[in-house]
Amino acid sequence: QNGVKIMSIIQKLETIHLSTSQKEVANFMLDKKLEIEKMTINELAHFTYTSPATIIRLAKKLGYDGYESLKKDFLEEQKYILTHFNNIDPNYPFNKKDTIQTISSKMTQLLKETAQDTLSLMKHDDLQKAVAILKKANVIHLSAISYSLLLGQTFQLNMNRLGKLVNICSINGEELFMNHLIHKEDCLLMISYSGQIEQMIQLARLAKRKNVPIIVITSVGNNELKKYGDVVLNISTREKLYSKIGGFVNENSIKLILDILYACYFELDYDDSLNKRITISKESETTRFASLKVMKEGE
Repeated sequence: QNGVKIMSIIQKLETIHLSTSQKEVANFMLDKKLEIEKMTINELAHFTYTSPATIIRLAKKLGYDGYESLKKDFLEEQKYILTHFNNIDPNYPFNKKDTIQTISSKMTQLLKETAQDTLSLMKHDDLQKAVAILKKANVIHLSAISYSLLLGQTFQLNMNRLGKLVNICSINGEELFMNHLIHKEDCLLMISYSGQIEQMIQLARLAKRKNVPIIVITSVGNNELKKYGDVVLNISTREKLYSKIGGFVNENSIKLILDILYACYFELDYDDSLNKRITISKESETTRFASLKVMKEGE
């Protein structure tokens, strides 16, 4: 392929400028979905009142060398989309006139579908490799932004309670100083839905030069950050970048992946992890008090 496929095709279409005729082709493909499987480039041009040259230009804008390679990935992406989230639109999971009970029900269903989709994307060998990297690392350096950073901080708190040091890497210019803080005995855990944040890519390049193992948590499809990952764990990928009510799917998917990593790390030495968790929590949280019986220790 010429160029790099950035994000999924649907996400990419949100970020690039298209001519009127290219928009016609894109909208037709998005409307017909799997129906384009048997269509030749000439047939697609006929149905969209455009030309084969227009379609090729669109393909190249999306990072492909022609219609057939674009069609192949587009169909794979559509098959993924059509077999996940059949009941709820991840971008607009509730409507303007929905009652609060309907909204509650839809948001709960969306959470269930997100969890199932995330699990379906999780490959045993990749998860096993990621946990081994975390175990071996002296320090886990975690890089993320926005909501992903907040979720990463929760992971940091959990791991710290097992005595495992997680360092949050700021990417607001401080990533330039990481060369002196990150070592090959450490690892880098990077979270990015798009996988195209330049500062994070710069940090990944730095870590790769120092032979630091990298775990990348990102969306399905190709992106720049994935190139640097020793192991990649896929986020449930069904949301657009901008046109949506909130990042409910990708945020819940990231949280689940981090919770799974923590749980699998915990299980490596279950008894020791449990003892550390209880001991560290008791020593650090001496002022906590529970009024409910179910929350009281020893009840």
